[in-house]
Amino acid sequence: MIGATGPAGRAVAVQFAALGEQVVVGSRSQERADEAVAELRERWPGRGLDLVAGLNAAACEADLVVLATPWEGVPATLAELAPALRGRLVVSMANAMTRWGRYAVPVVPPTGSVTAAVALALPESRVAGAFHNLPAGAWADLEHPLDADVLVVAERRADAREVVAIVDRLPGLRGVDAGNLANALAVEAITATLVGISQRYKGHAFVRIGGIERG
Repeated sequence: MIGATGPAGRAVAVQFAALGEQVVVGSRSQERADEAVAELRERWPGRGLDLVAGLNAAACEADLVVLATPWEGVPATLAELAPALRGRLVVSMANAMTRWGRYAVPVVPPTGSVTAAVALALPESRVAGAFHNLPAGAWADLEHPLDADVLVVAERRADAREVVAIVDRLPGLRGVDAGNLANALAVEAITATLVGISQRYKGHAFVRIGGIERG
């Protein structure tokens, strides 16, 4: 996990660790990474979560790298890490959003989406987008799995299938191949709508796709 100390990054980290995977909780600050790991272990004692606190560079050595950095920091972060990520599968989950009064609204980056920006910054990596639409707070609860679909975008279908298979391992989630990176704009932008729905209904809105078989 790159930039794993925020709510979304912590949710991904704890979910993969609960599967028995070793997860590097990466951050620009070793202190923040240490604090995140300590808090996750304190929340879920007795689960034996294999969480390792480290700098973002350490996270680049994993078989799967998930980018949870706030969207504004993506270019600067990846400029430093691109050589270490060469050839690796990198999943971007960042959404470009801002506040407009009381509302969360989507922002369209110059590249069209954050996932496209990641692919542009990492031309020698295998870039996909996933986990954009999951409510971080609810997803971080290991005792109450979400019953949600995760839209996966990637230029290469083999990469999309690999990420879908990874998503399918996570409790309550189903991966759905949502096409190439051109579709990342729509996938990311709907997150702001889900945030608004969650606020109005005082719940945790997420995405479910009907009309296709559930594996």
